[in-house]
Amino acid sequence: MAENGLFPISVRRHSDRYWRRFTSYRFAMGMDACPIVSSEIFQIASSFPIAFKLREGTYLPMAMFSVDAALATPIVDQQGRWRAPYIPSALRCYPFQTGPTNMRDCLTGARLCLYVNESSGLVTRDPRDNPFFSSRNKLSRNLCDVLQFLQLREAAVVEARRLCSLVAEMDLFVPLQEHEGTTLPENYWGIDAQRLCRLPDAYKLTLISSGALQLIHAHQISLSHLSWLARAQNELPGKHASASDTLNGFLTAMANDESHDQTRAEMIHAMG
Repeated sequence: MAENGLFPISVRRHSDRYWRRFTSYRFAMGMDACPIVSSEIFQIASSFPIAFKLREGTYLPMAMFSVDAALATPIVDQQGRWRAPYIPSALRCYPFQTGPTNMRDCLTGARLCLYVNESSGLVTRDPRDNPFFSSRNKLSRNLCDVLQFLQLREAAVVEARRLCSLVAEMDLFVPLQEHEGTTLPENYWGIDAQRLCRLPDAYKLTLISSGALQLIHAHQISLSHLSWLARAQNELPGKHASASDTLNGFLTAMANDESHDQTRAEMIHAMG
C-alpha cells in the first residue's frame, strides 16, 4: 500500500514520529461515495443516497456524495468543512485505516494491521503532536482508541457484507441507472422492488429476521436525496460548495441537528 502513501504502523518506522488530528475534510473533496456499515444505515439514509457497488464479487453499500463526477460534491465546502448532518464512520479516523495482518511490519498480536497515510501531511516529527508509541514502544493510548474504533467498524463491515450477500442470493440487485429523473453514474446497483414483492413469504421472513430488510428499506427511502444532490451540484458548476442559499437552506439546517453534535462527539472520542 506504500504506493498510496499507506504504511503499516511499526516501531521501526514510527517510534520517532508523531501525528496530528485532522481539522479539515479536504481529504474527502474528491470522493464521490464512501462505504458504510450496517450500524449506521439509518443515519446515512437520513443524509445521503444509499446505493451499492460490486467489488470483487461482493456488493457493498455506499453513501453517495455525487451524481456527476465532473462536478464538485456539495458535502464539503472550499474551506474543508463538512456540510451534512452525519459523518460516515469510514471518514472519522483519517489518516488511519486497517488492513490485512500478513505483513512483516504489522504490530504483533493485532487482529488488524493499523496503517497511516503518510502523504496526508498529518505525520510529523514534532514532539508537540501525538506520539505513535509510548516510551515502552507500546502503541500509544490515543492510537489504541483509534484501533479499537476501527476494529469495531470492521466487524460492522463484515455484517454489511453478510446482509448484501443474502440479498444477492435472492437475486434482488439490479443496475441502478436512473431514479425519478436523476441519472446515476455507472456501476451502481439498487434493489428491484418488483422482485422483492414477488419473493416467497419464507424468503421475506429471512430478510426480516436477518436485518437485510432494514438495509433494503433504508436504501429505497434514501434515494429521495438523489434529486437534491443533482440540483446542488448543478447549481454550483465546477465549484465546491460554500455558504450558498441553496445549501444553507438544507445542509446548514441539518448540520445544526443534535445528531450532528452527537456524531462529532463520537469522532472526538474515537480519536482520543
